[in-house]
This record gives sequence, structure tokens and C-alpha cells, in this order.
Amino acid sequence: MRIFLLLLLGMCLAVPAQSASRNAGKASPPKPVPQGGEQTSPSMPVGKIVAVVNGERITALDVERRVVPEIMRLRLNPNNPEQRAQIDEIYQQALDAQIADILVYQEALRLKMELPESDVDKELTRLMQQRKLKPEELEKQLKQEGLDTPKLREQMRKNLLRQRLLTNMVARKVIVSKDEIAKYYEEHKASFTAISEVRMAIIAYPPDINAETIAQRIKSGKLSFEEAVRQYSIDSSTKKDNGAMPPASWKEMSPEWRTRISAMKVGEVSPIFILPHPQLLIKTQIKLLEKIGDDKALSLAEATPEIEAILREPLLKARFEEYTQWLRSRALVDIKGR
Repeated sequence: MRIFLLLLLGMCLAVPAQSASRNAGKASPPKPVPQGGEQTSPSMPVGKIVAVVNGERITALDVERRVVPEIMRLRLNPNNPEQRAQIDEIYQQALDAQIADILVYQEALRLKMELPESDVDKELTRLMQQRKLKPEELEKQLKQEGLDTPKLREQMRKNLLRQRLLTNMVARKVIVSKDEIAKYYEEHKASFTAISEVRMAIIAYPPDINAETIAQRIKSGKLSFEEAVRQYSIDSSTKKDNGAMPPASWKEMSPEWRTRISAMKVGEVSPIFILPHPQLLIKTQIKLLEKIGDDKALSLAEATPEIEAILREPLLKARFEEYTQWLRSRALVDIKGR
């Protein structure tokens, strides 16, 4: 089991799913397909129209492009009845997000928002720099994905217009006060340091053994953490390296994880905590191997930008929900279902 990926996902700040109002009805999710090994993709005729938004069609393929990566990430099986409700929810969120994207873009057009062609040029250049591709290499890659440069530019144009509208209608209307920032800083001061990365090792216990007994042996020195990993850990991706995981970015960790690690010294092993998994709850311990960077606390002024981003996140989500619900209440949204 690749537990450390789930662990890293748990450490990182989650990006909330953008789901619009569902008062226009829910679509039926795709039916599972026969398995041939581990099947994680839902199946529906890709050209089937599943919704129409102010005359613009959404096909099954549009939704599957959002659904399949999430189902694969969570290692869900559409043929497992126990996971069906979770897959249904992922499908509905994907459809809602697709509807919201269309509504925001249509609103940007209605407001006659303009976007210089140079902005698209910059976005395309940034993409090539990110992927370290030359124009001809990008074109070849796009062809493999069923795209070409004009289609990519059109996608970028739509995304940039949506971002511009959301900046005006959502981001600028979300304000965090200095008092809120100061209060959060005092409550989480230990987690704001100049550390850039941390290195950890993990042991993920099998569900059929007494993890507490093994943890006590590690604490007493009768069993080393590394030996416990080799004997008991079910995380195949880190077991061969005595549980060592790749370095984790401090800035991308959730406040909960920062607080946990801030209280630990290098070489220390954490108490047992529960790591959620799609099929079970896994008892886990970590060993802090290294803190990379300065461990001194940041001042309130130094921590303010990061705290502001943390506090703004749920407010932005709520404002986005409110705004897209308003757009949807004025739109003609026809959910076709199966």
C-alpha cells in the first residue's frame, strides 16, 4: 500500500472542491464497468450529453476528465457497492464544478470583459517553461492529448477570463482583519518558523496487530523504529528505505501537521495517530529525521501573508459558493441524467 502519498495529502492544505448549487437537480453518476484487474474509471458513452447550461452542452467526457483522476487518486473501485456513495459524490462535485466554470465564463462574456492576447502569450510561455518544452515539443505533446495550440490558447483564454471575473467578484470581497491574523498567530505561533522542509520516516501498522505494544517497545528502546518498519510496516513504497519519505515542504503543510512536528525534536518518534484510508483507518507513527532551514520562530509581520492566506481560504470558498449559486439561480440548467 502506498501510504505515504495519503500521508502527504493529509499534511498539505486541501483545496476545497468548487461545487455550485444543486437546486437544478442531480445527475446520475456513470455505471461501473466490468473489471480487468483494478478498474478505477467510470464508464458512460463519452458523447452523451449530461447537462445543458444556457444552451451550452456538457458531455460525459467533460465530466469524466474531472472524475477519473480523483477516483484513481483515492484508489476507488466503481464495482464495489461500499464505495458507490463516495463515487457518486465525486461525480456530482465534478458536474457542479463544470457547470460553475461555464456560468462564470458566460458571465465574463456578458460583462464584456476583455483579455489582451499578450496575456494568453504569457500563459503559454509560462507553460512551456514549466514543462521545459520548445514550441514544436509542446505541439507534439498536445497532439498526443487530442489538442493543438489554437485549442490550448482558447482554453487558456477562458481560464484567464474566469480568473479575472472571480478576482473582481470573489477575491476582492474577502477581507481578513489584523485582529484575526494576530489571534491566529498567537494560537499557532510554534508552527510558524523559517523551516523550508522536513524529512520524516513512517511506519503504517497492519490492522491485525497491536500497534500500541510495538510503539511502547520503540519508546522503551527494546525495538528500533527502523527495525519496526522492516518487520511490520504495510507501506511498501517506504519500507525498503526504513520508512523514509521524500522531503515535505513546510509551507504546504496544514496547521495541524506543523503543530505536530514543531513539538518534535530530530530523532524523536511521534505517538500513534490515525491516518484515514478509503478502506480502513491506519494506525501510524512518524520519526522526525531532519528539519531543513532555520528553526527560529517567525515574527507576526513575517507570518502575516501566510496566515492571511490560511484564513482567507474558507472565506473564499464560501463567497465562491454564494456567487456561483447566484449565477445558477439566474441560468437555465438542464440536468439530463442517464
